[in-house]
Formats: sequence, structure tokens, C-alpha cells
Amino acid sequence: MTGAAPVFVLCPARSFSSVVSCCLGEHPALYGLPEMYLFVADTVGELIGKAALRGPFMLHGLLRVLAELREGGQSEAGVEAARAWLAARPDMGTAALYREVVEMVAPRTCVDKTPSYAFPRNLRRLIAAWPDARFLHLGRHPRPTGISLRNARSKGSRTVDAAEIERYWLRTHADLAEFGAGLPPGRYMYLRGEAFLAEPRLWLGQIAEWLGISGAPEAIEAMCHPETSPYARPGPANAPYGHNPGFLEDPTLRIGAPSPASLAGPLDWMPDGDGFAANTISLARRLGYR
Repeated sequence: MTGAAPVFVLCPARSFSSVVSCCLGEHPALYGLPEMYLFVADTVGELIGKAALRGPFMLHGLLRVLAELREGGQSEAGVEAARAWLAARPDMGTAALYREVVEMVAPRTCVDKTPSYAFPRNLRRLIAAWPDARFLHLGRHPRPTGISLRNARSKGSRTVDAAEIERYWLRTHADLAEFGAGLPPGRYMYLRGEAFLAEPRLWLGQIAEWLGISGAPEAIEAMCHPETSPYARPGPANAPYGHNPGFLEDPTLRIGAPSPASLAGPLDWMPDGDGFAANTISLARRLGYR
């Protein structure tokens, strides 16, 4: 293989991962991927089956990547050709398909931000396929994360389970912190998303140093323009997504610290006005939140 092991951005949904991964992907040595979902299944056929149950959006990022890299562009025809190519390979391992993508973008290194990868069973697939991968654990304060999740879920057909919103944040970050603690030095980095947005050039330079790639001013400047990614705008009508829809509508980097949030007080999405549980507050403080 000529392709380097990927960089995975790991976090719960609604945690700035679209903008962070697209920023990283504009470095000359990196290639930012949309949400690929490949490691939620063992085979292509299993992945297609899960998409049939959970929603076709799961395949949009992968179809856009295959259309871009194999079919010469993200047209509707290119997406349909990519879909037919996938359908003809139900027994192909998802790890093998990922390796093909890595080879196609070599010598650039892939950056992937699929939130579902943060579940332990999917992390095990990642490590089995890419034992030398590096992992950027991205944080966001649990209060704005919860509000964003509630708003996103209330727009769709899913029932909003208010208590599950907090459990999801806690479970995901606890699993990622434990996962990172078990990795060799240099393979894991934790970053608060709010700190990144407040000083992106500072943190992009530190991430470049961590990855061992150029931190030259022109490379940092390129990373400050996520809108130049081929996946930073809506795709064709048959595969429009692959990133957060709000990001796709305006994929520019808006520099500035988000409004401060507190761990104290009632939660907007809890009908009885409860606040955060003690274990959520404890972990959030460990991750740098107050």
C-alpha cells in the first residue's frame, strides 16, 4: 500500500466535526472525506442493508467520494454509476473498500469524521483495519450539543427522547476518553471545538505538528477555507448530503468563540427542568467545560 493510515475525527453528532474535518482536509498533505459510514458494517452488502433501514443519507458521502474519485465528478450520473458499482460488490469487506479509497487519494492522507465511528464496536473495526490510524477526539459543551441534537431530531420523523440526549453525550465521550487512554503516545489528541473556533490558526498549527505535516503559513491559510473542499456544498439530487446540512448551506469558517455555556441550571430539552447528572458534570469538567 502507498496510502497512509487515515486520521479519524471522533465525536458525538453536532460537535463541529464537519467544519473541523473540512479545514484539515484542505491541507496539501490531507484529503477530507465526508461521512463514509463504512466501519458501521463488515461488508458492503451489510452497509447497504443498514442504509435501507436507517435512511439513504448513510450512503451519500460514500457515493459522492466514489463518484468524485472513480467517475470523474459528482454528477447524478456519477453517483448512479457509483451506486451500481457498490451494489455489484455485496461481499466486499468495508475495510477493503476503505483501503481502495486511501489508495486513490495517495499520497494525501484521508481525514474522516463519521460520528457513528465513536461507538465501541465501530472503533474495534477501525483499529482492526487501521492499527496505525490517528484519532482526533473533538469536544463540545454538553448544553449546546444537547440543544442542537434536540433541534435536529425534532425536525425529522424520530421521536425525541430527552433523557437519551444527555446519555448519548456522556456515553460517547466516556467511550472515546477510554479509547484514547489505551492508544500509544502520539496516536490520540483531544481538542475542544470551541477552542478551535476561537483560534483556528493556532490549533491548525498544533494539529499539523501532531500529524508531522507542514505548518507553513500557506498550508495553515489553505486549511482556513473549508468551503474549497469538493464535499463542502450539497451534492447532486441523488446524494446531496455527507456533512451536516447546515454546514453544507454555509461551509465557511466563522472564527470566534461560541457563546459561553454553563453546566449548572435546568436543561432546555428536559420537560421537568432537570439539570445535568453528576456523572455528566464530572466528565464535562475533565474535558475542560464549566
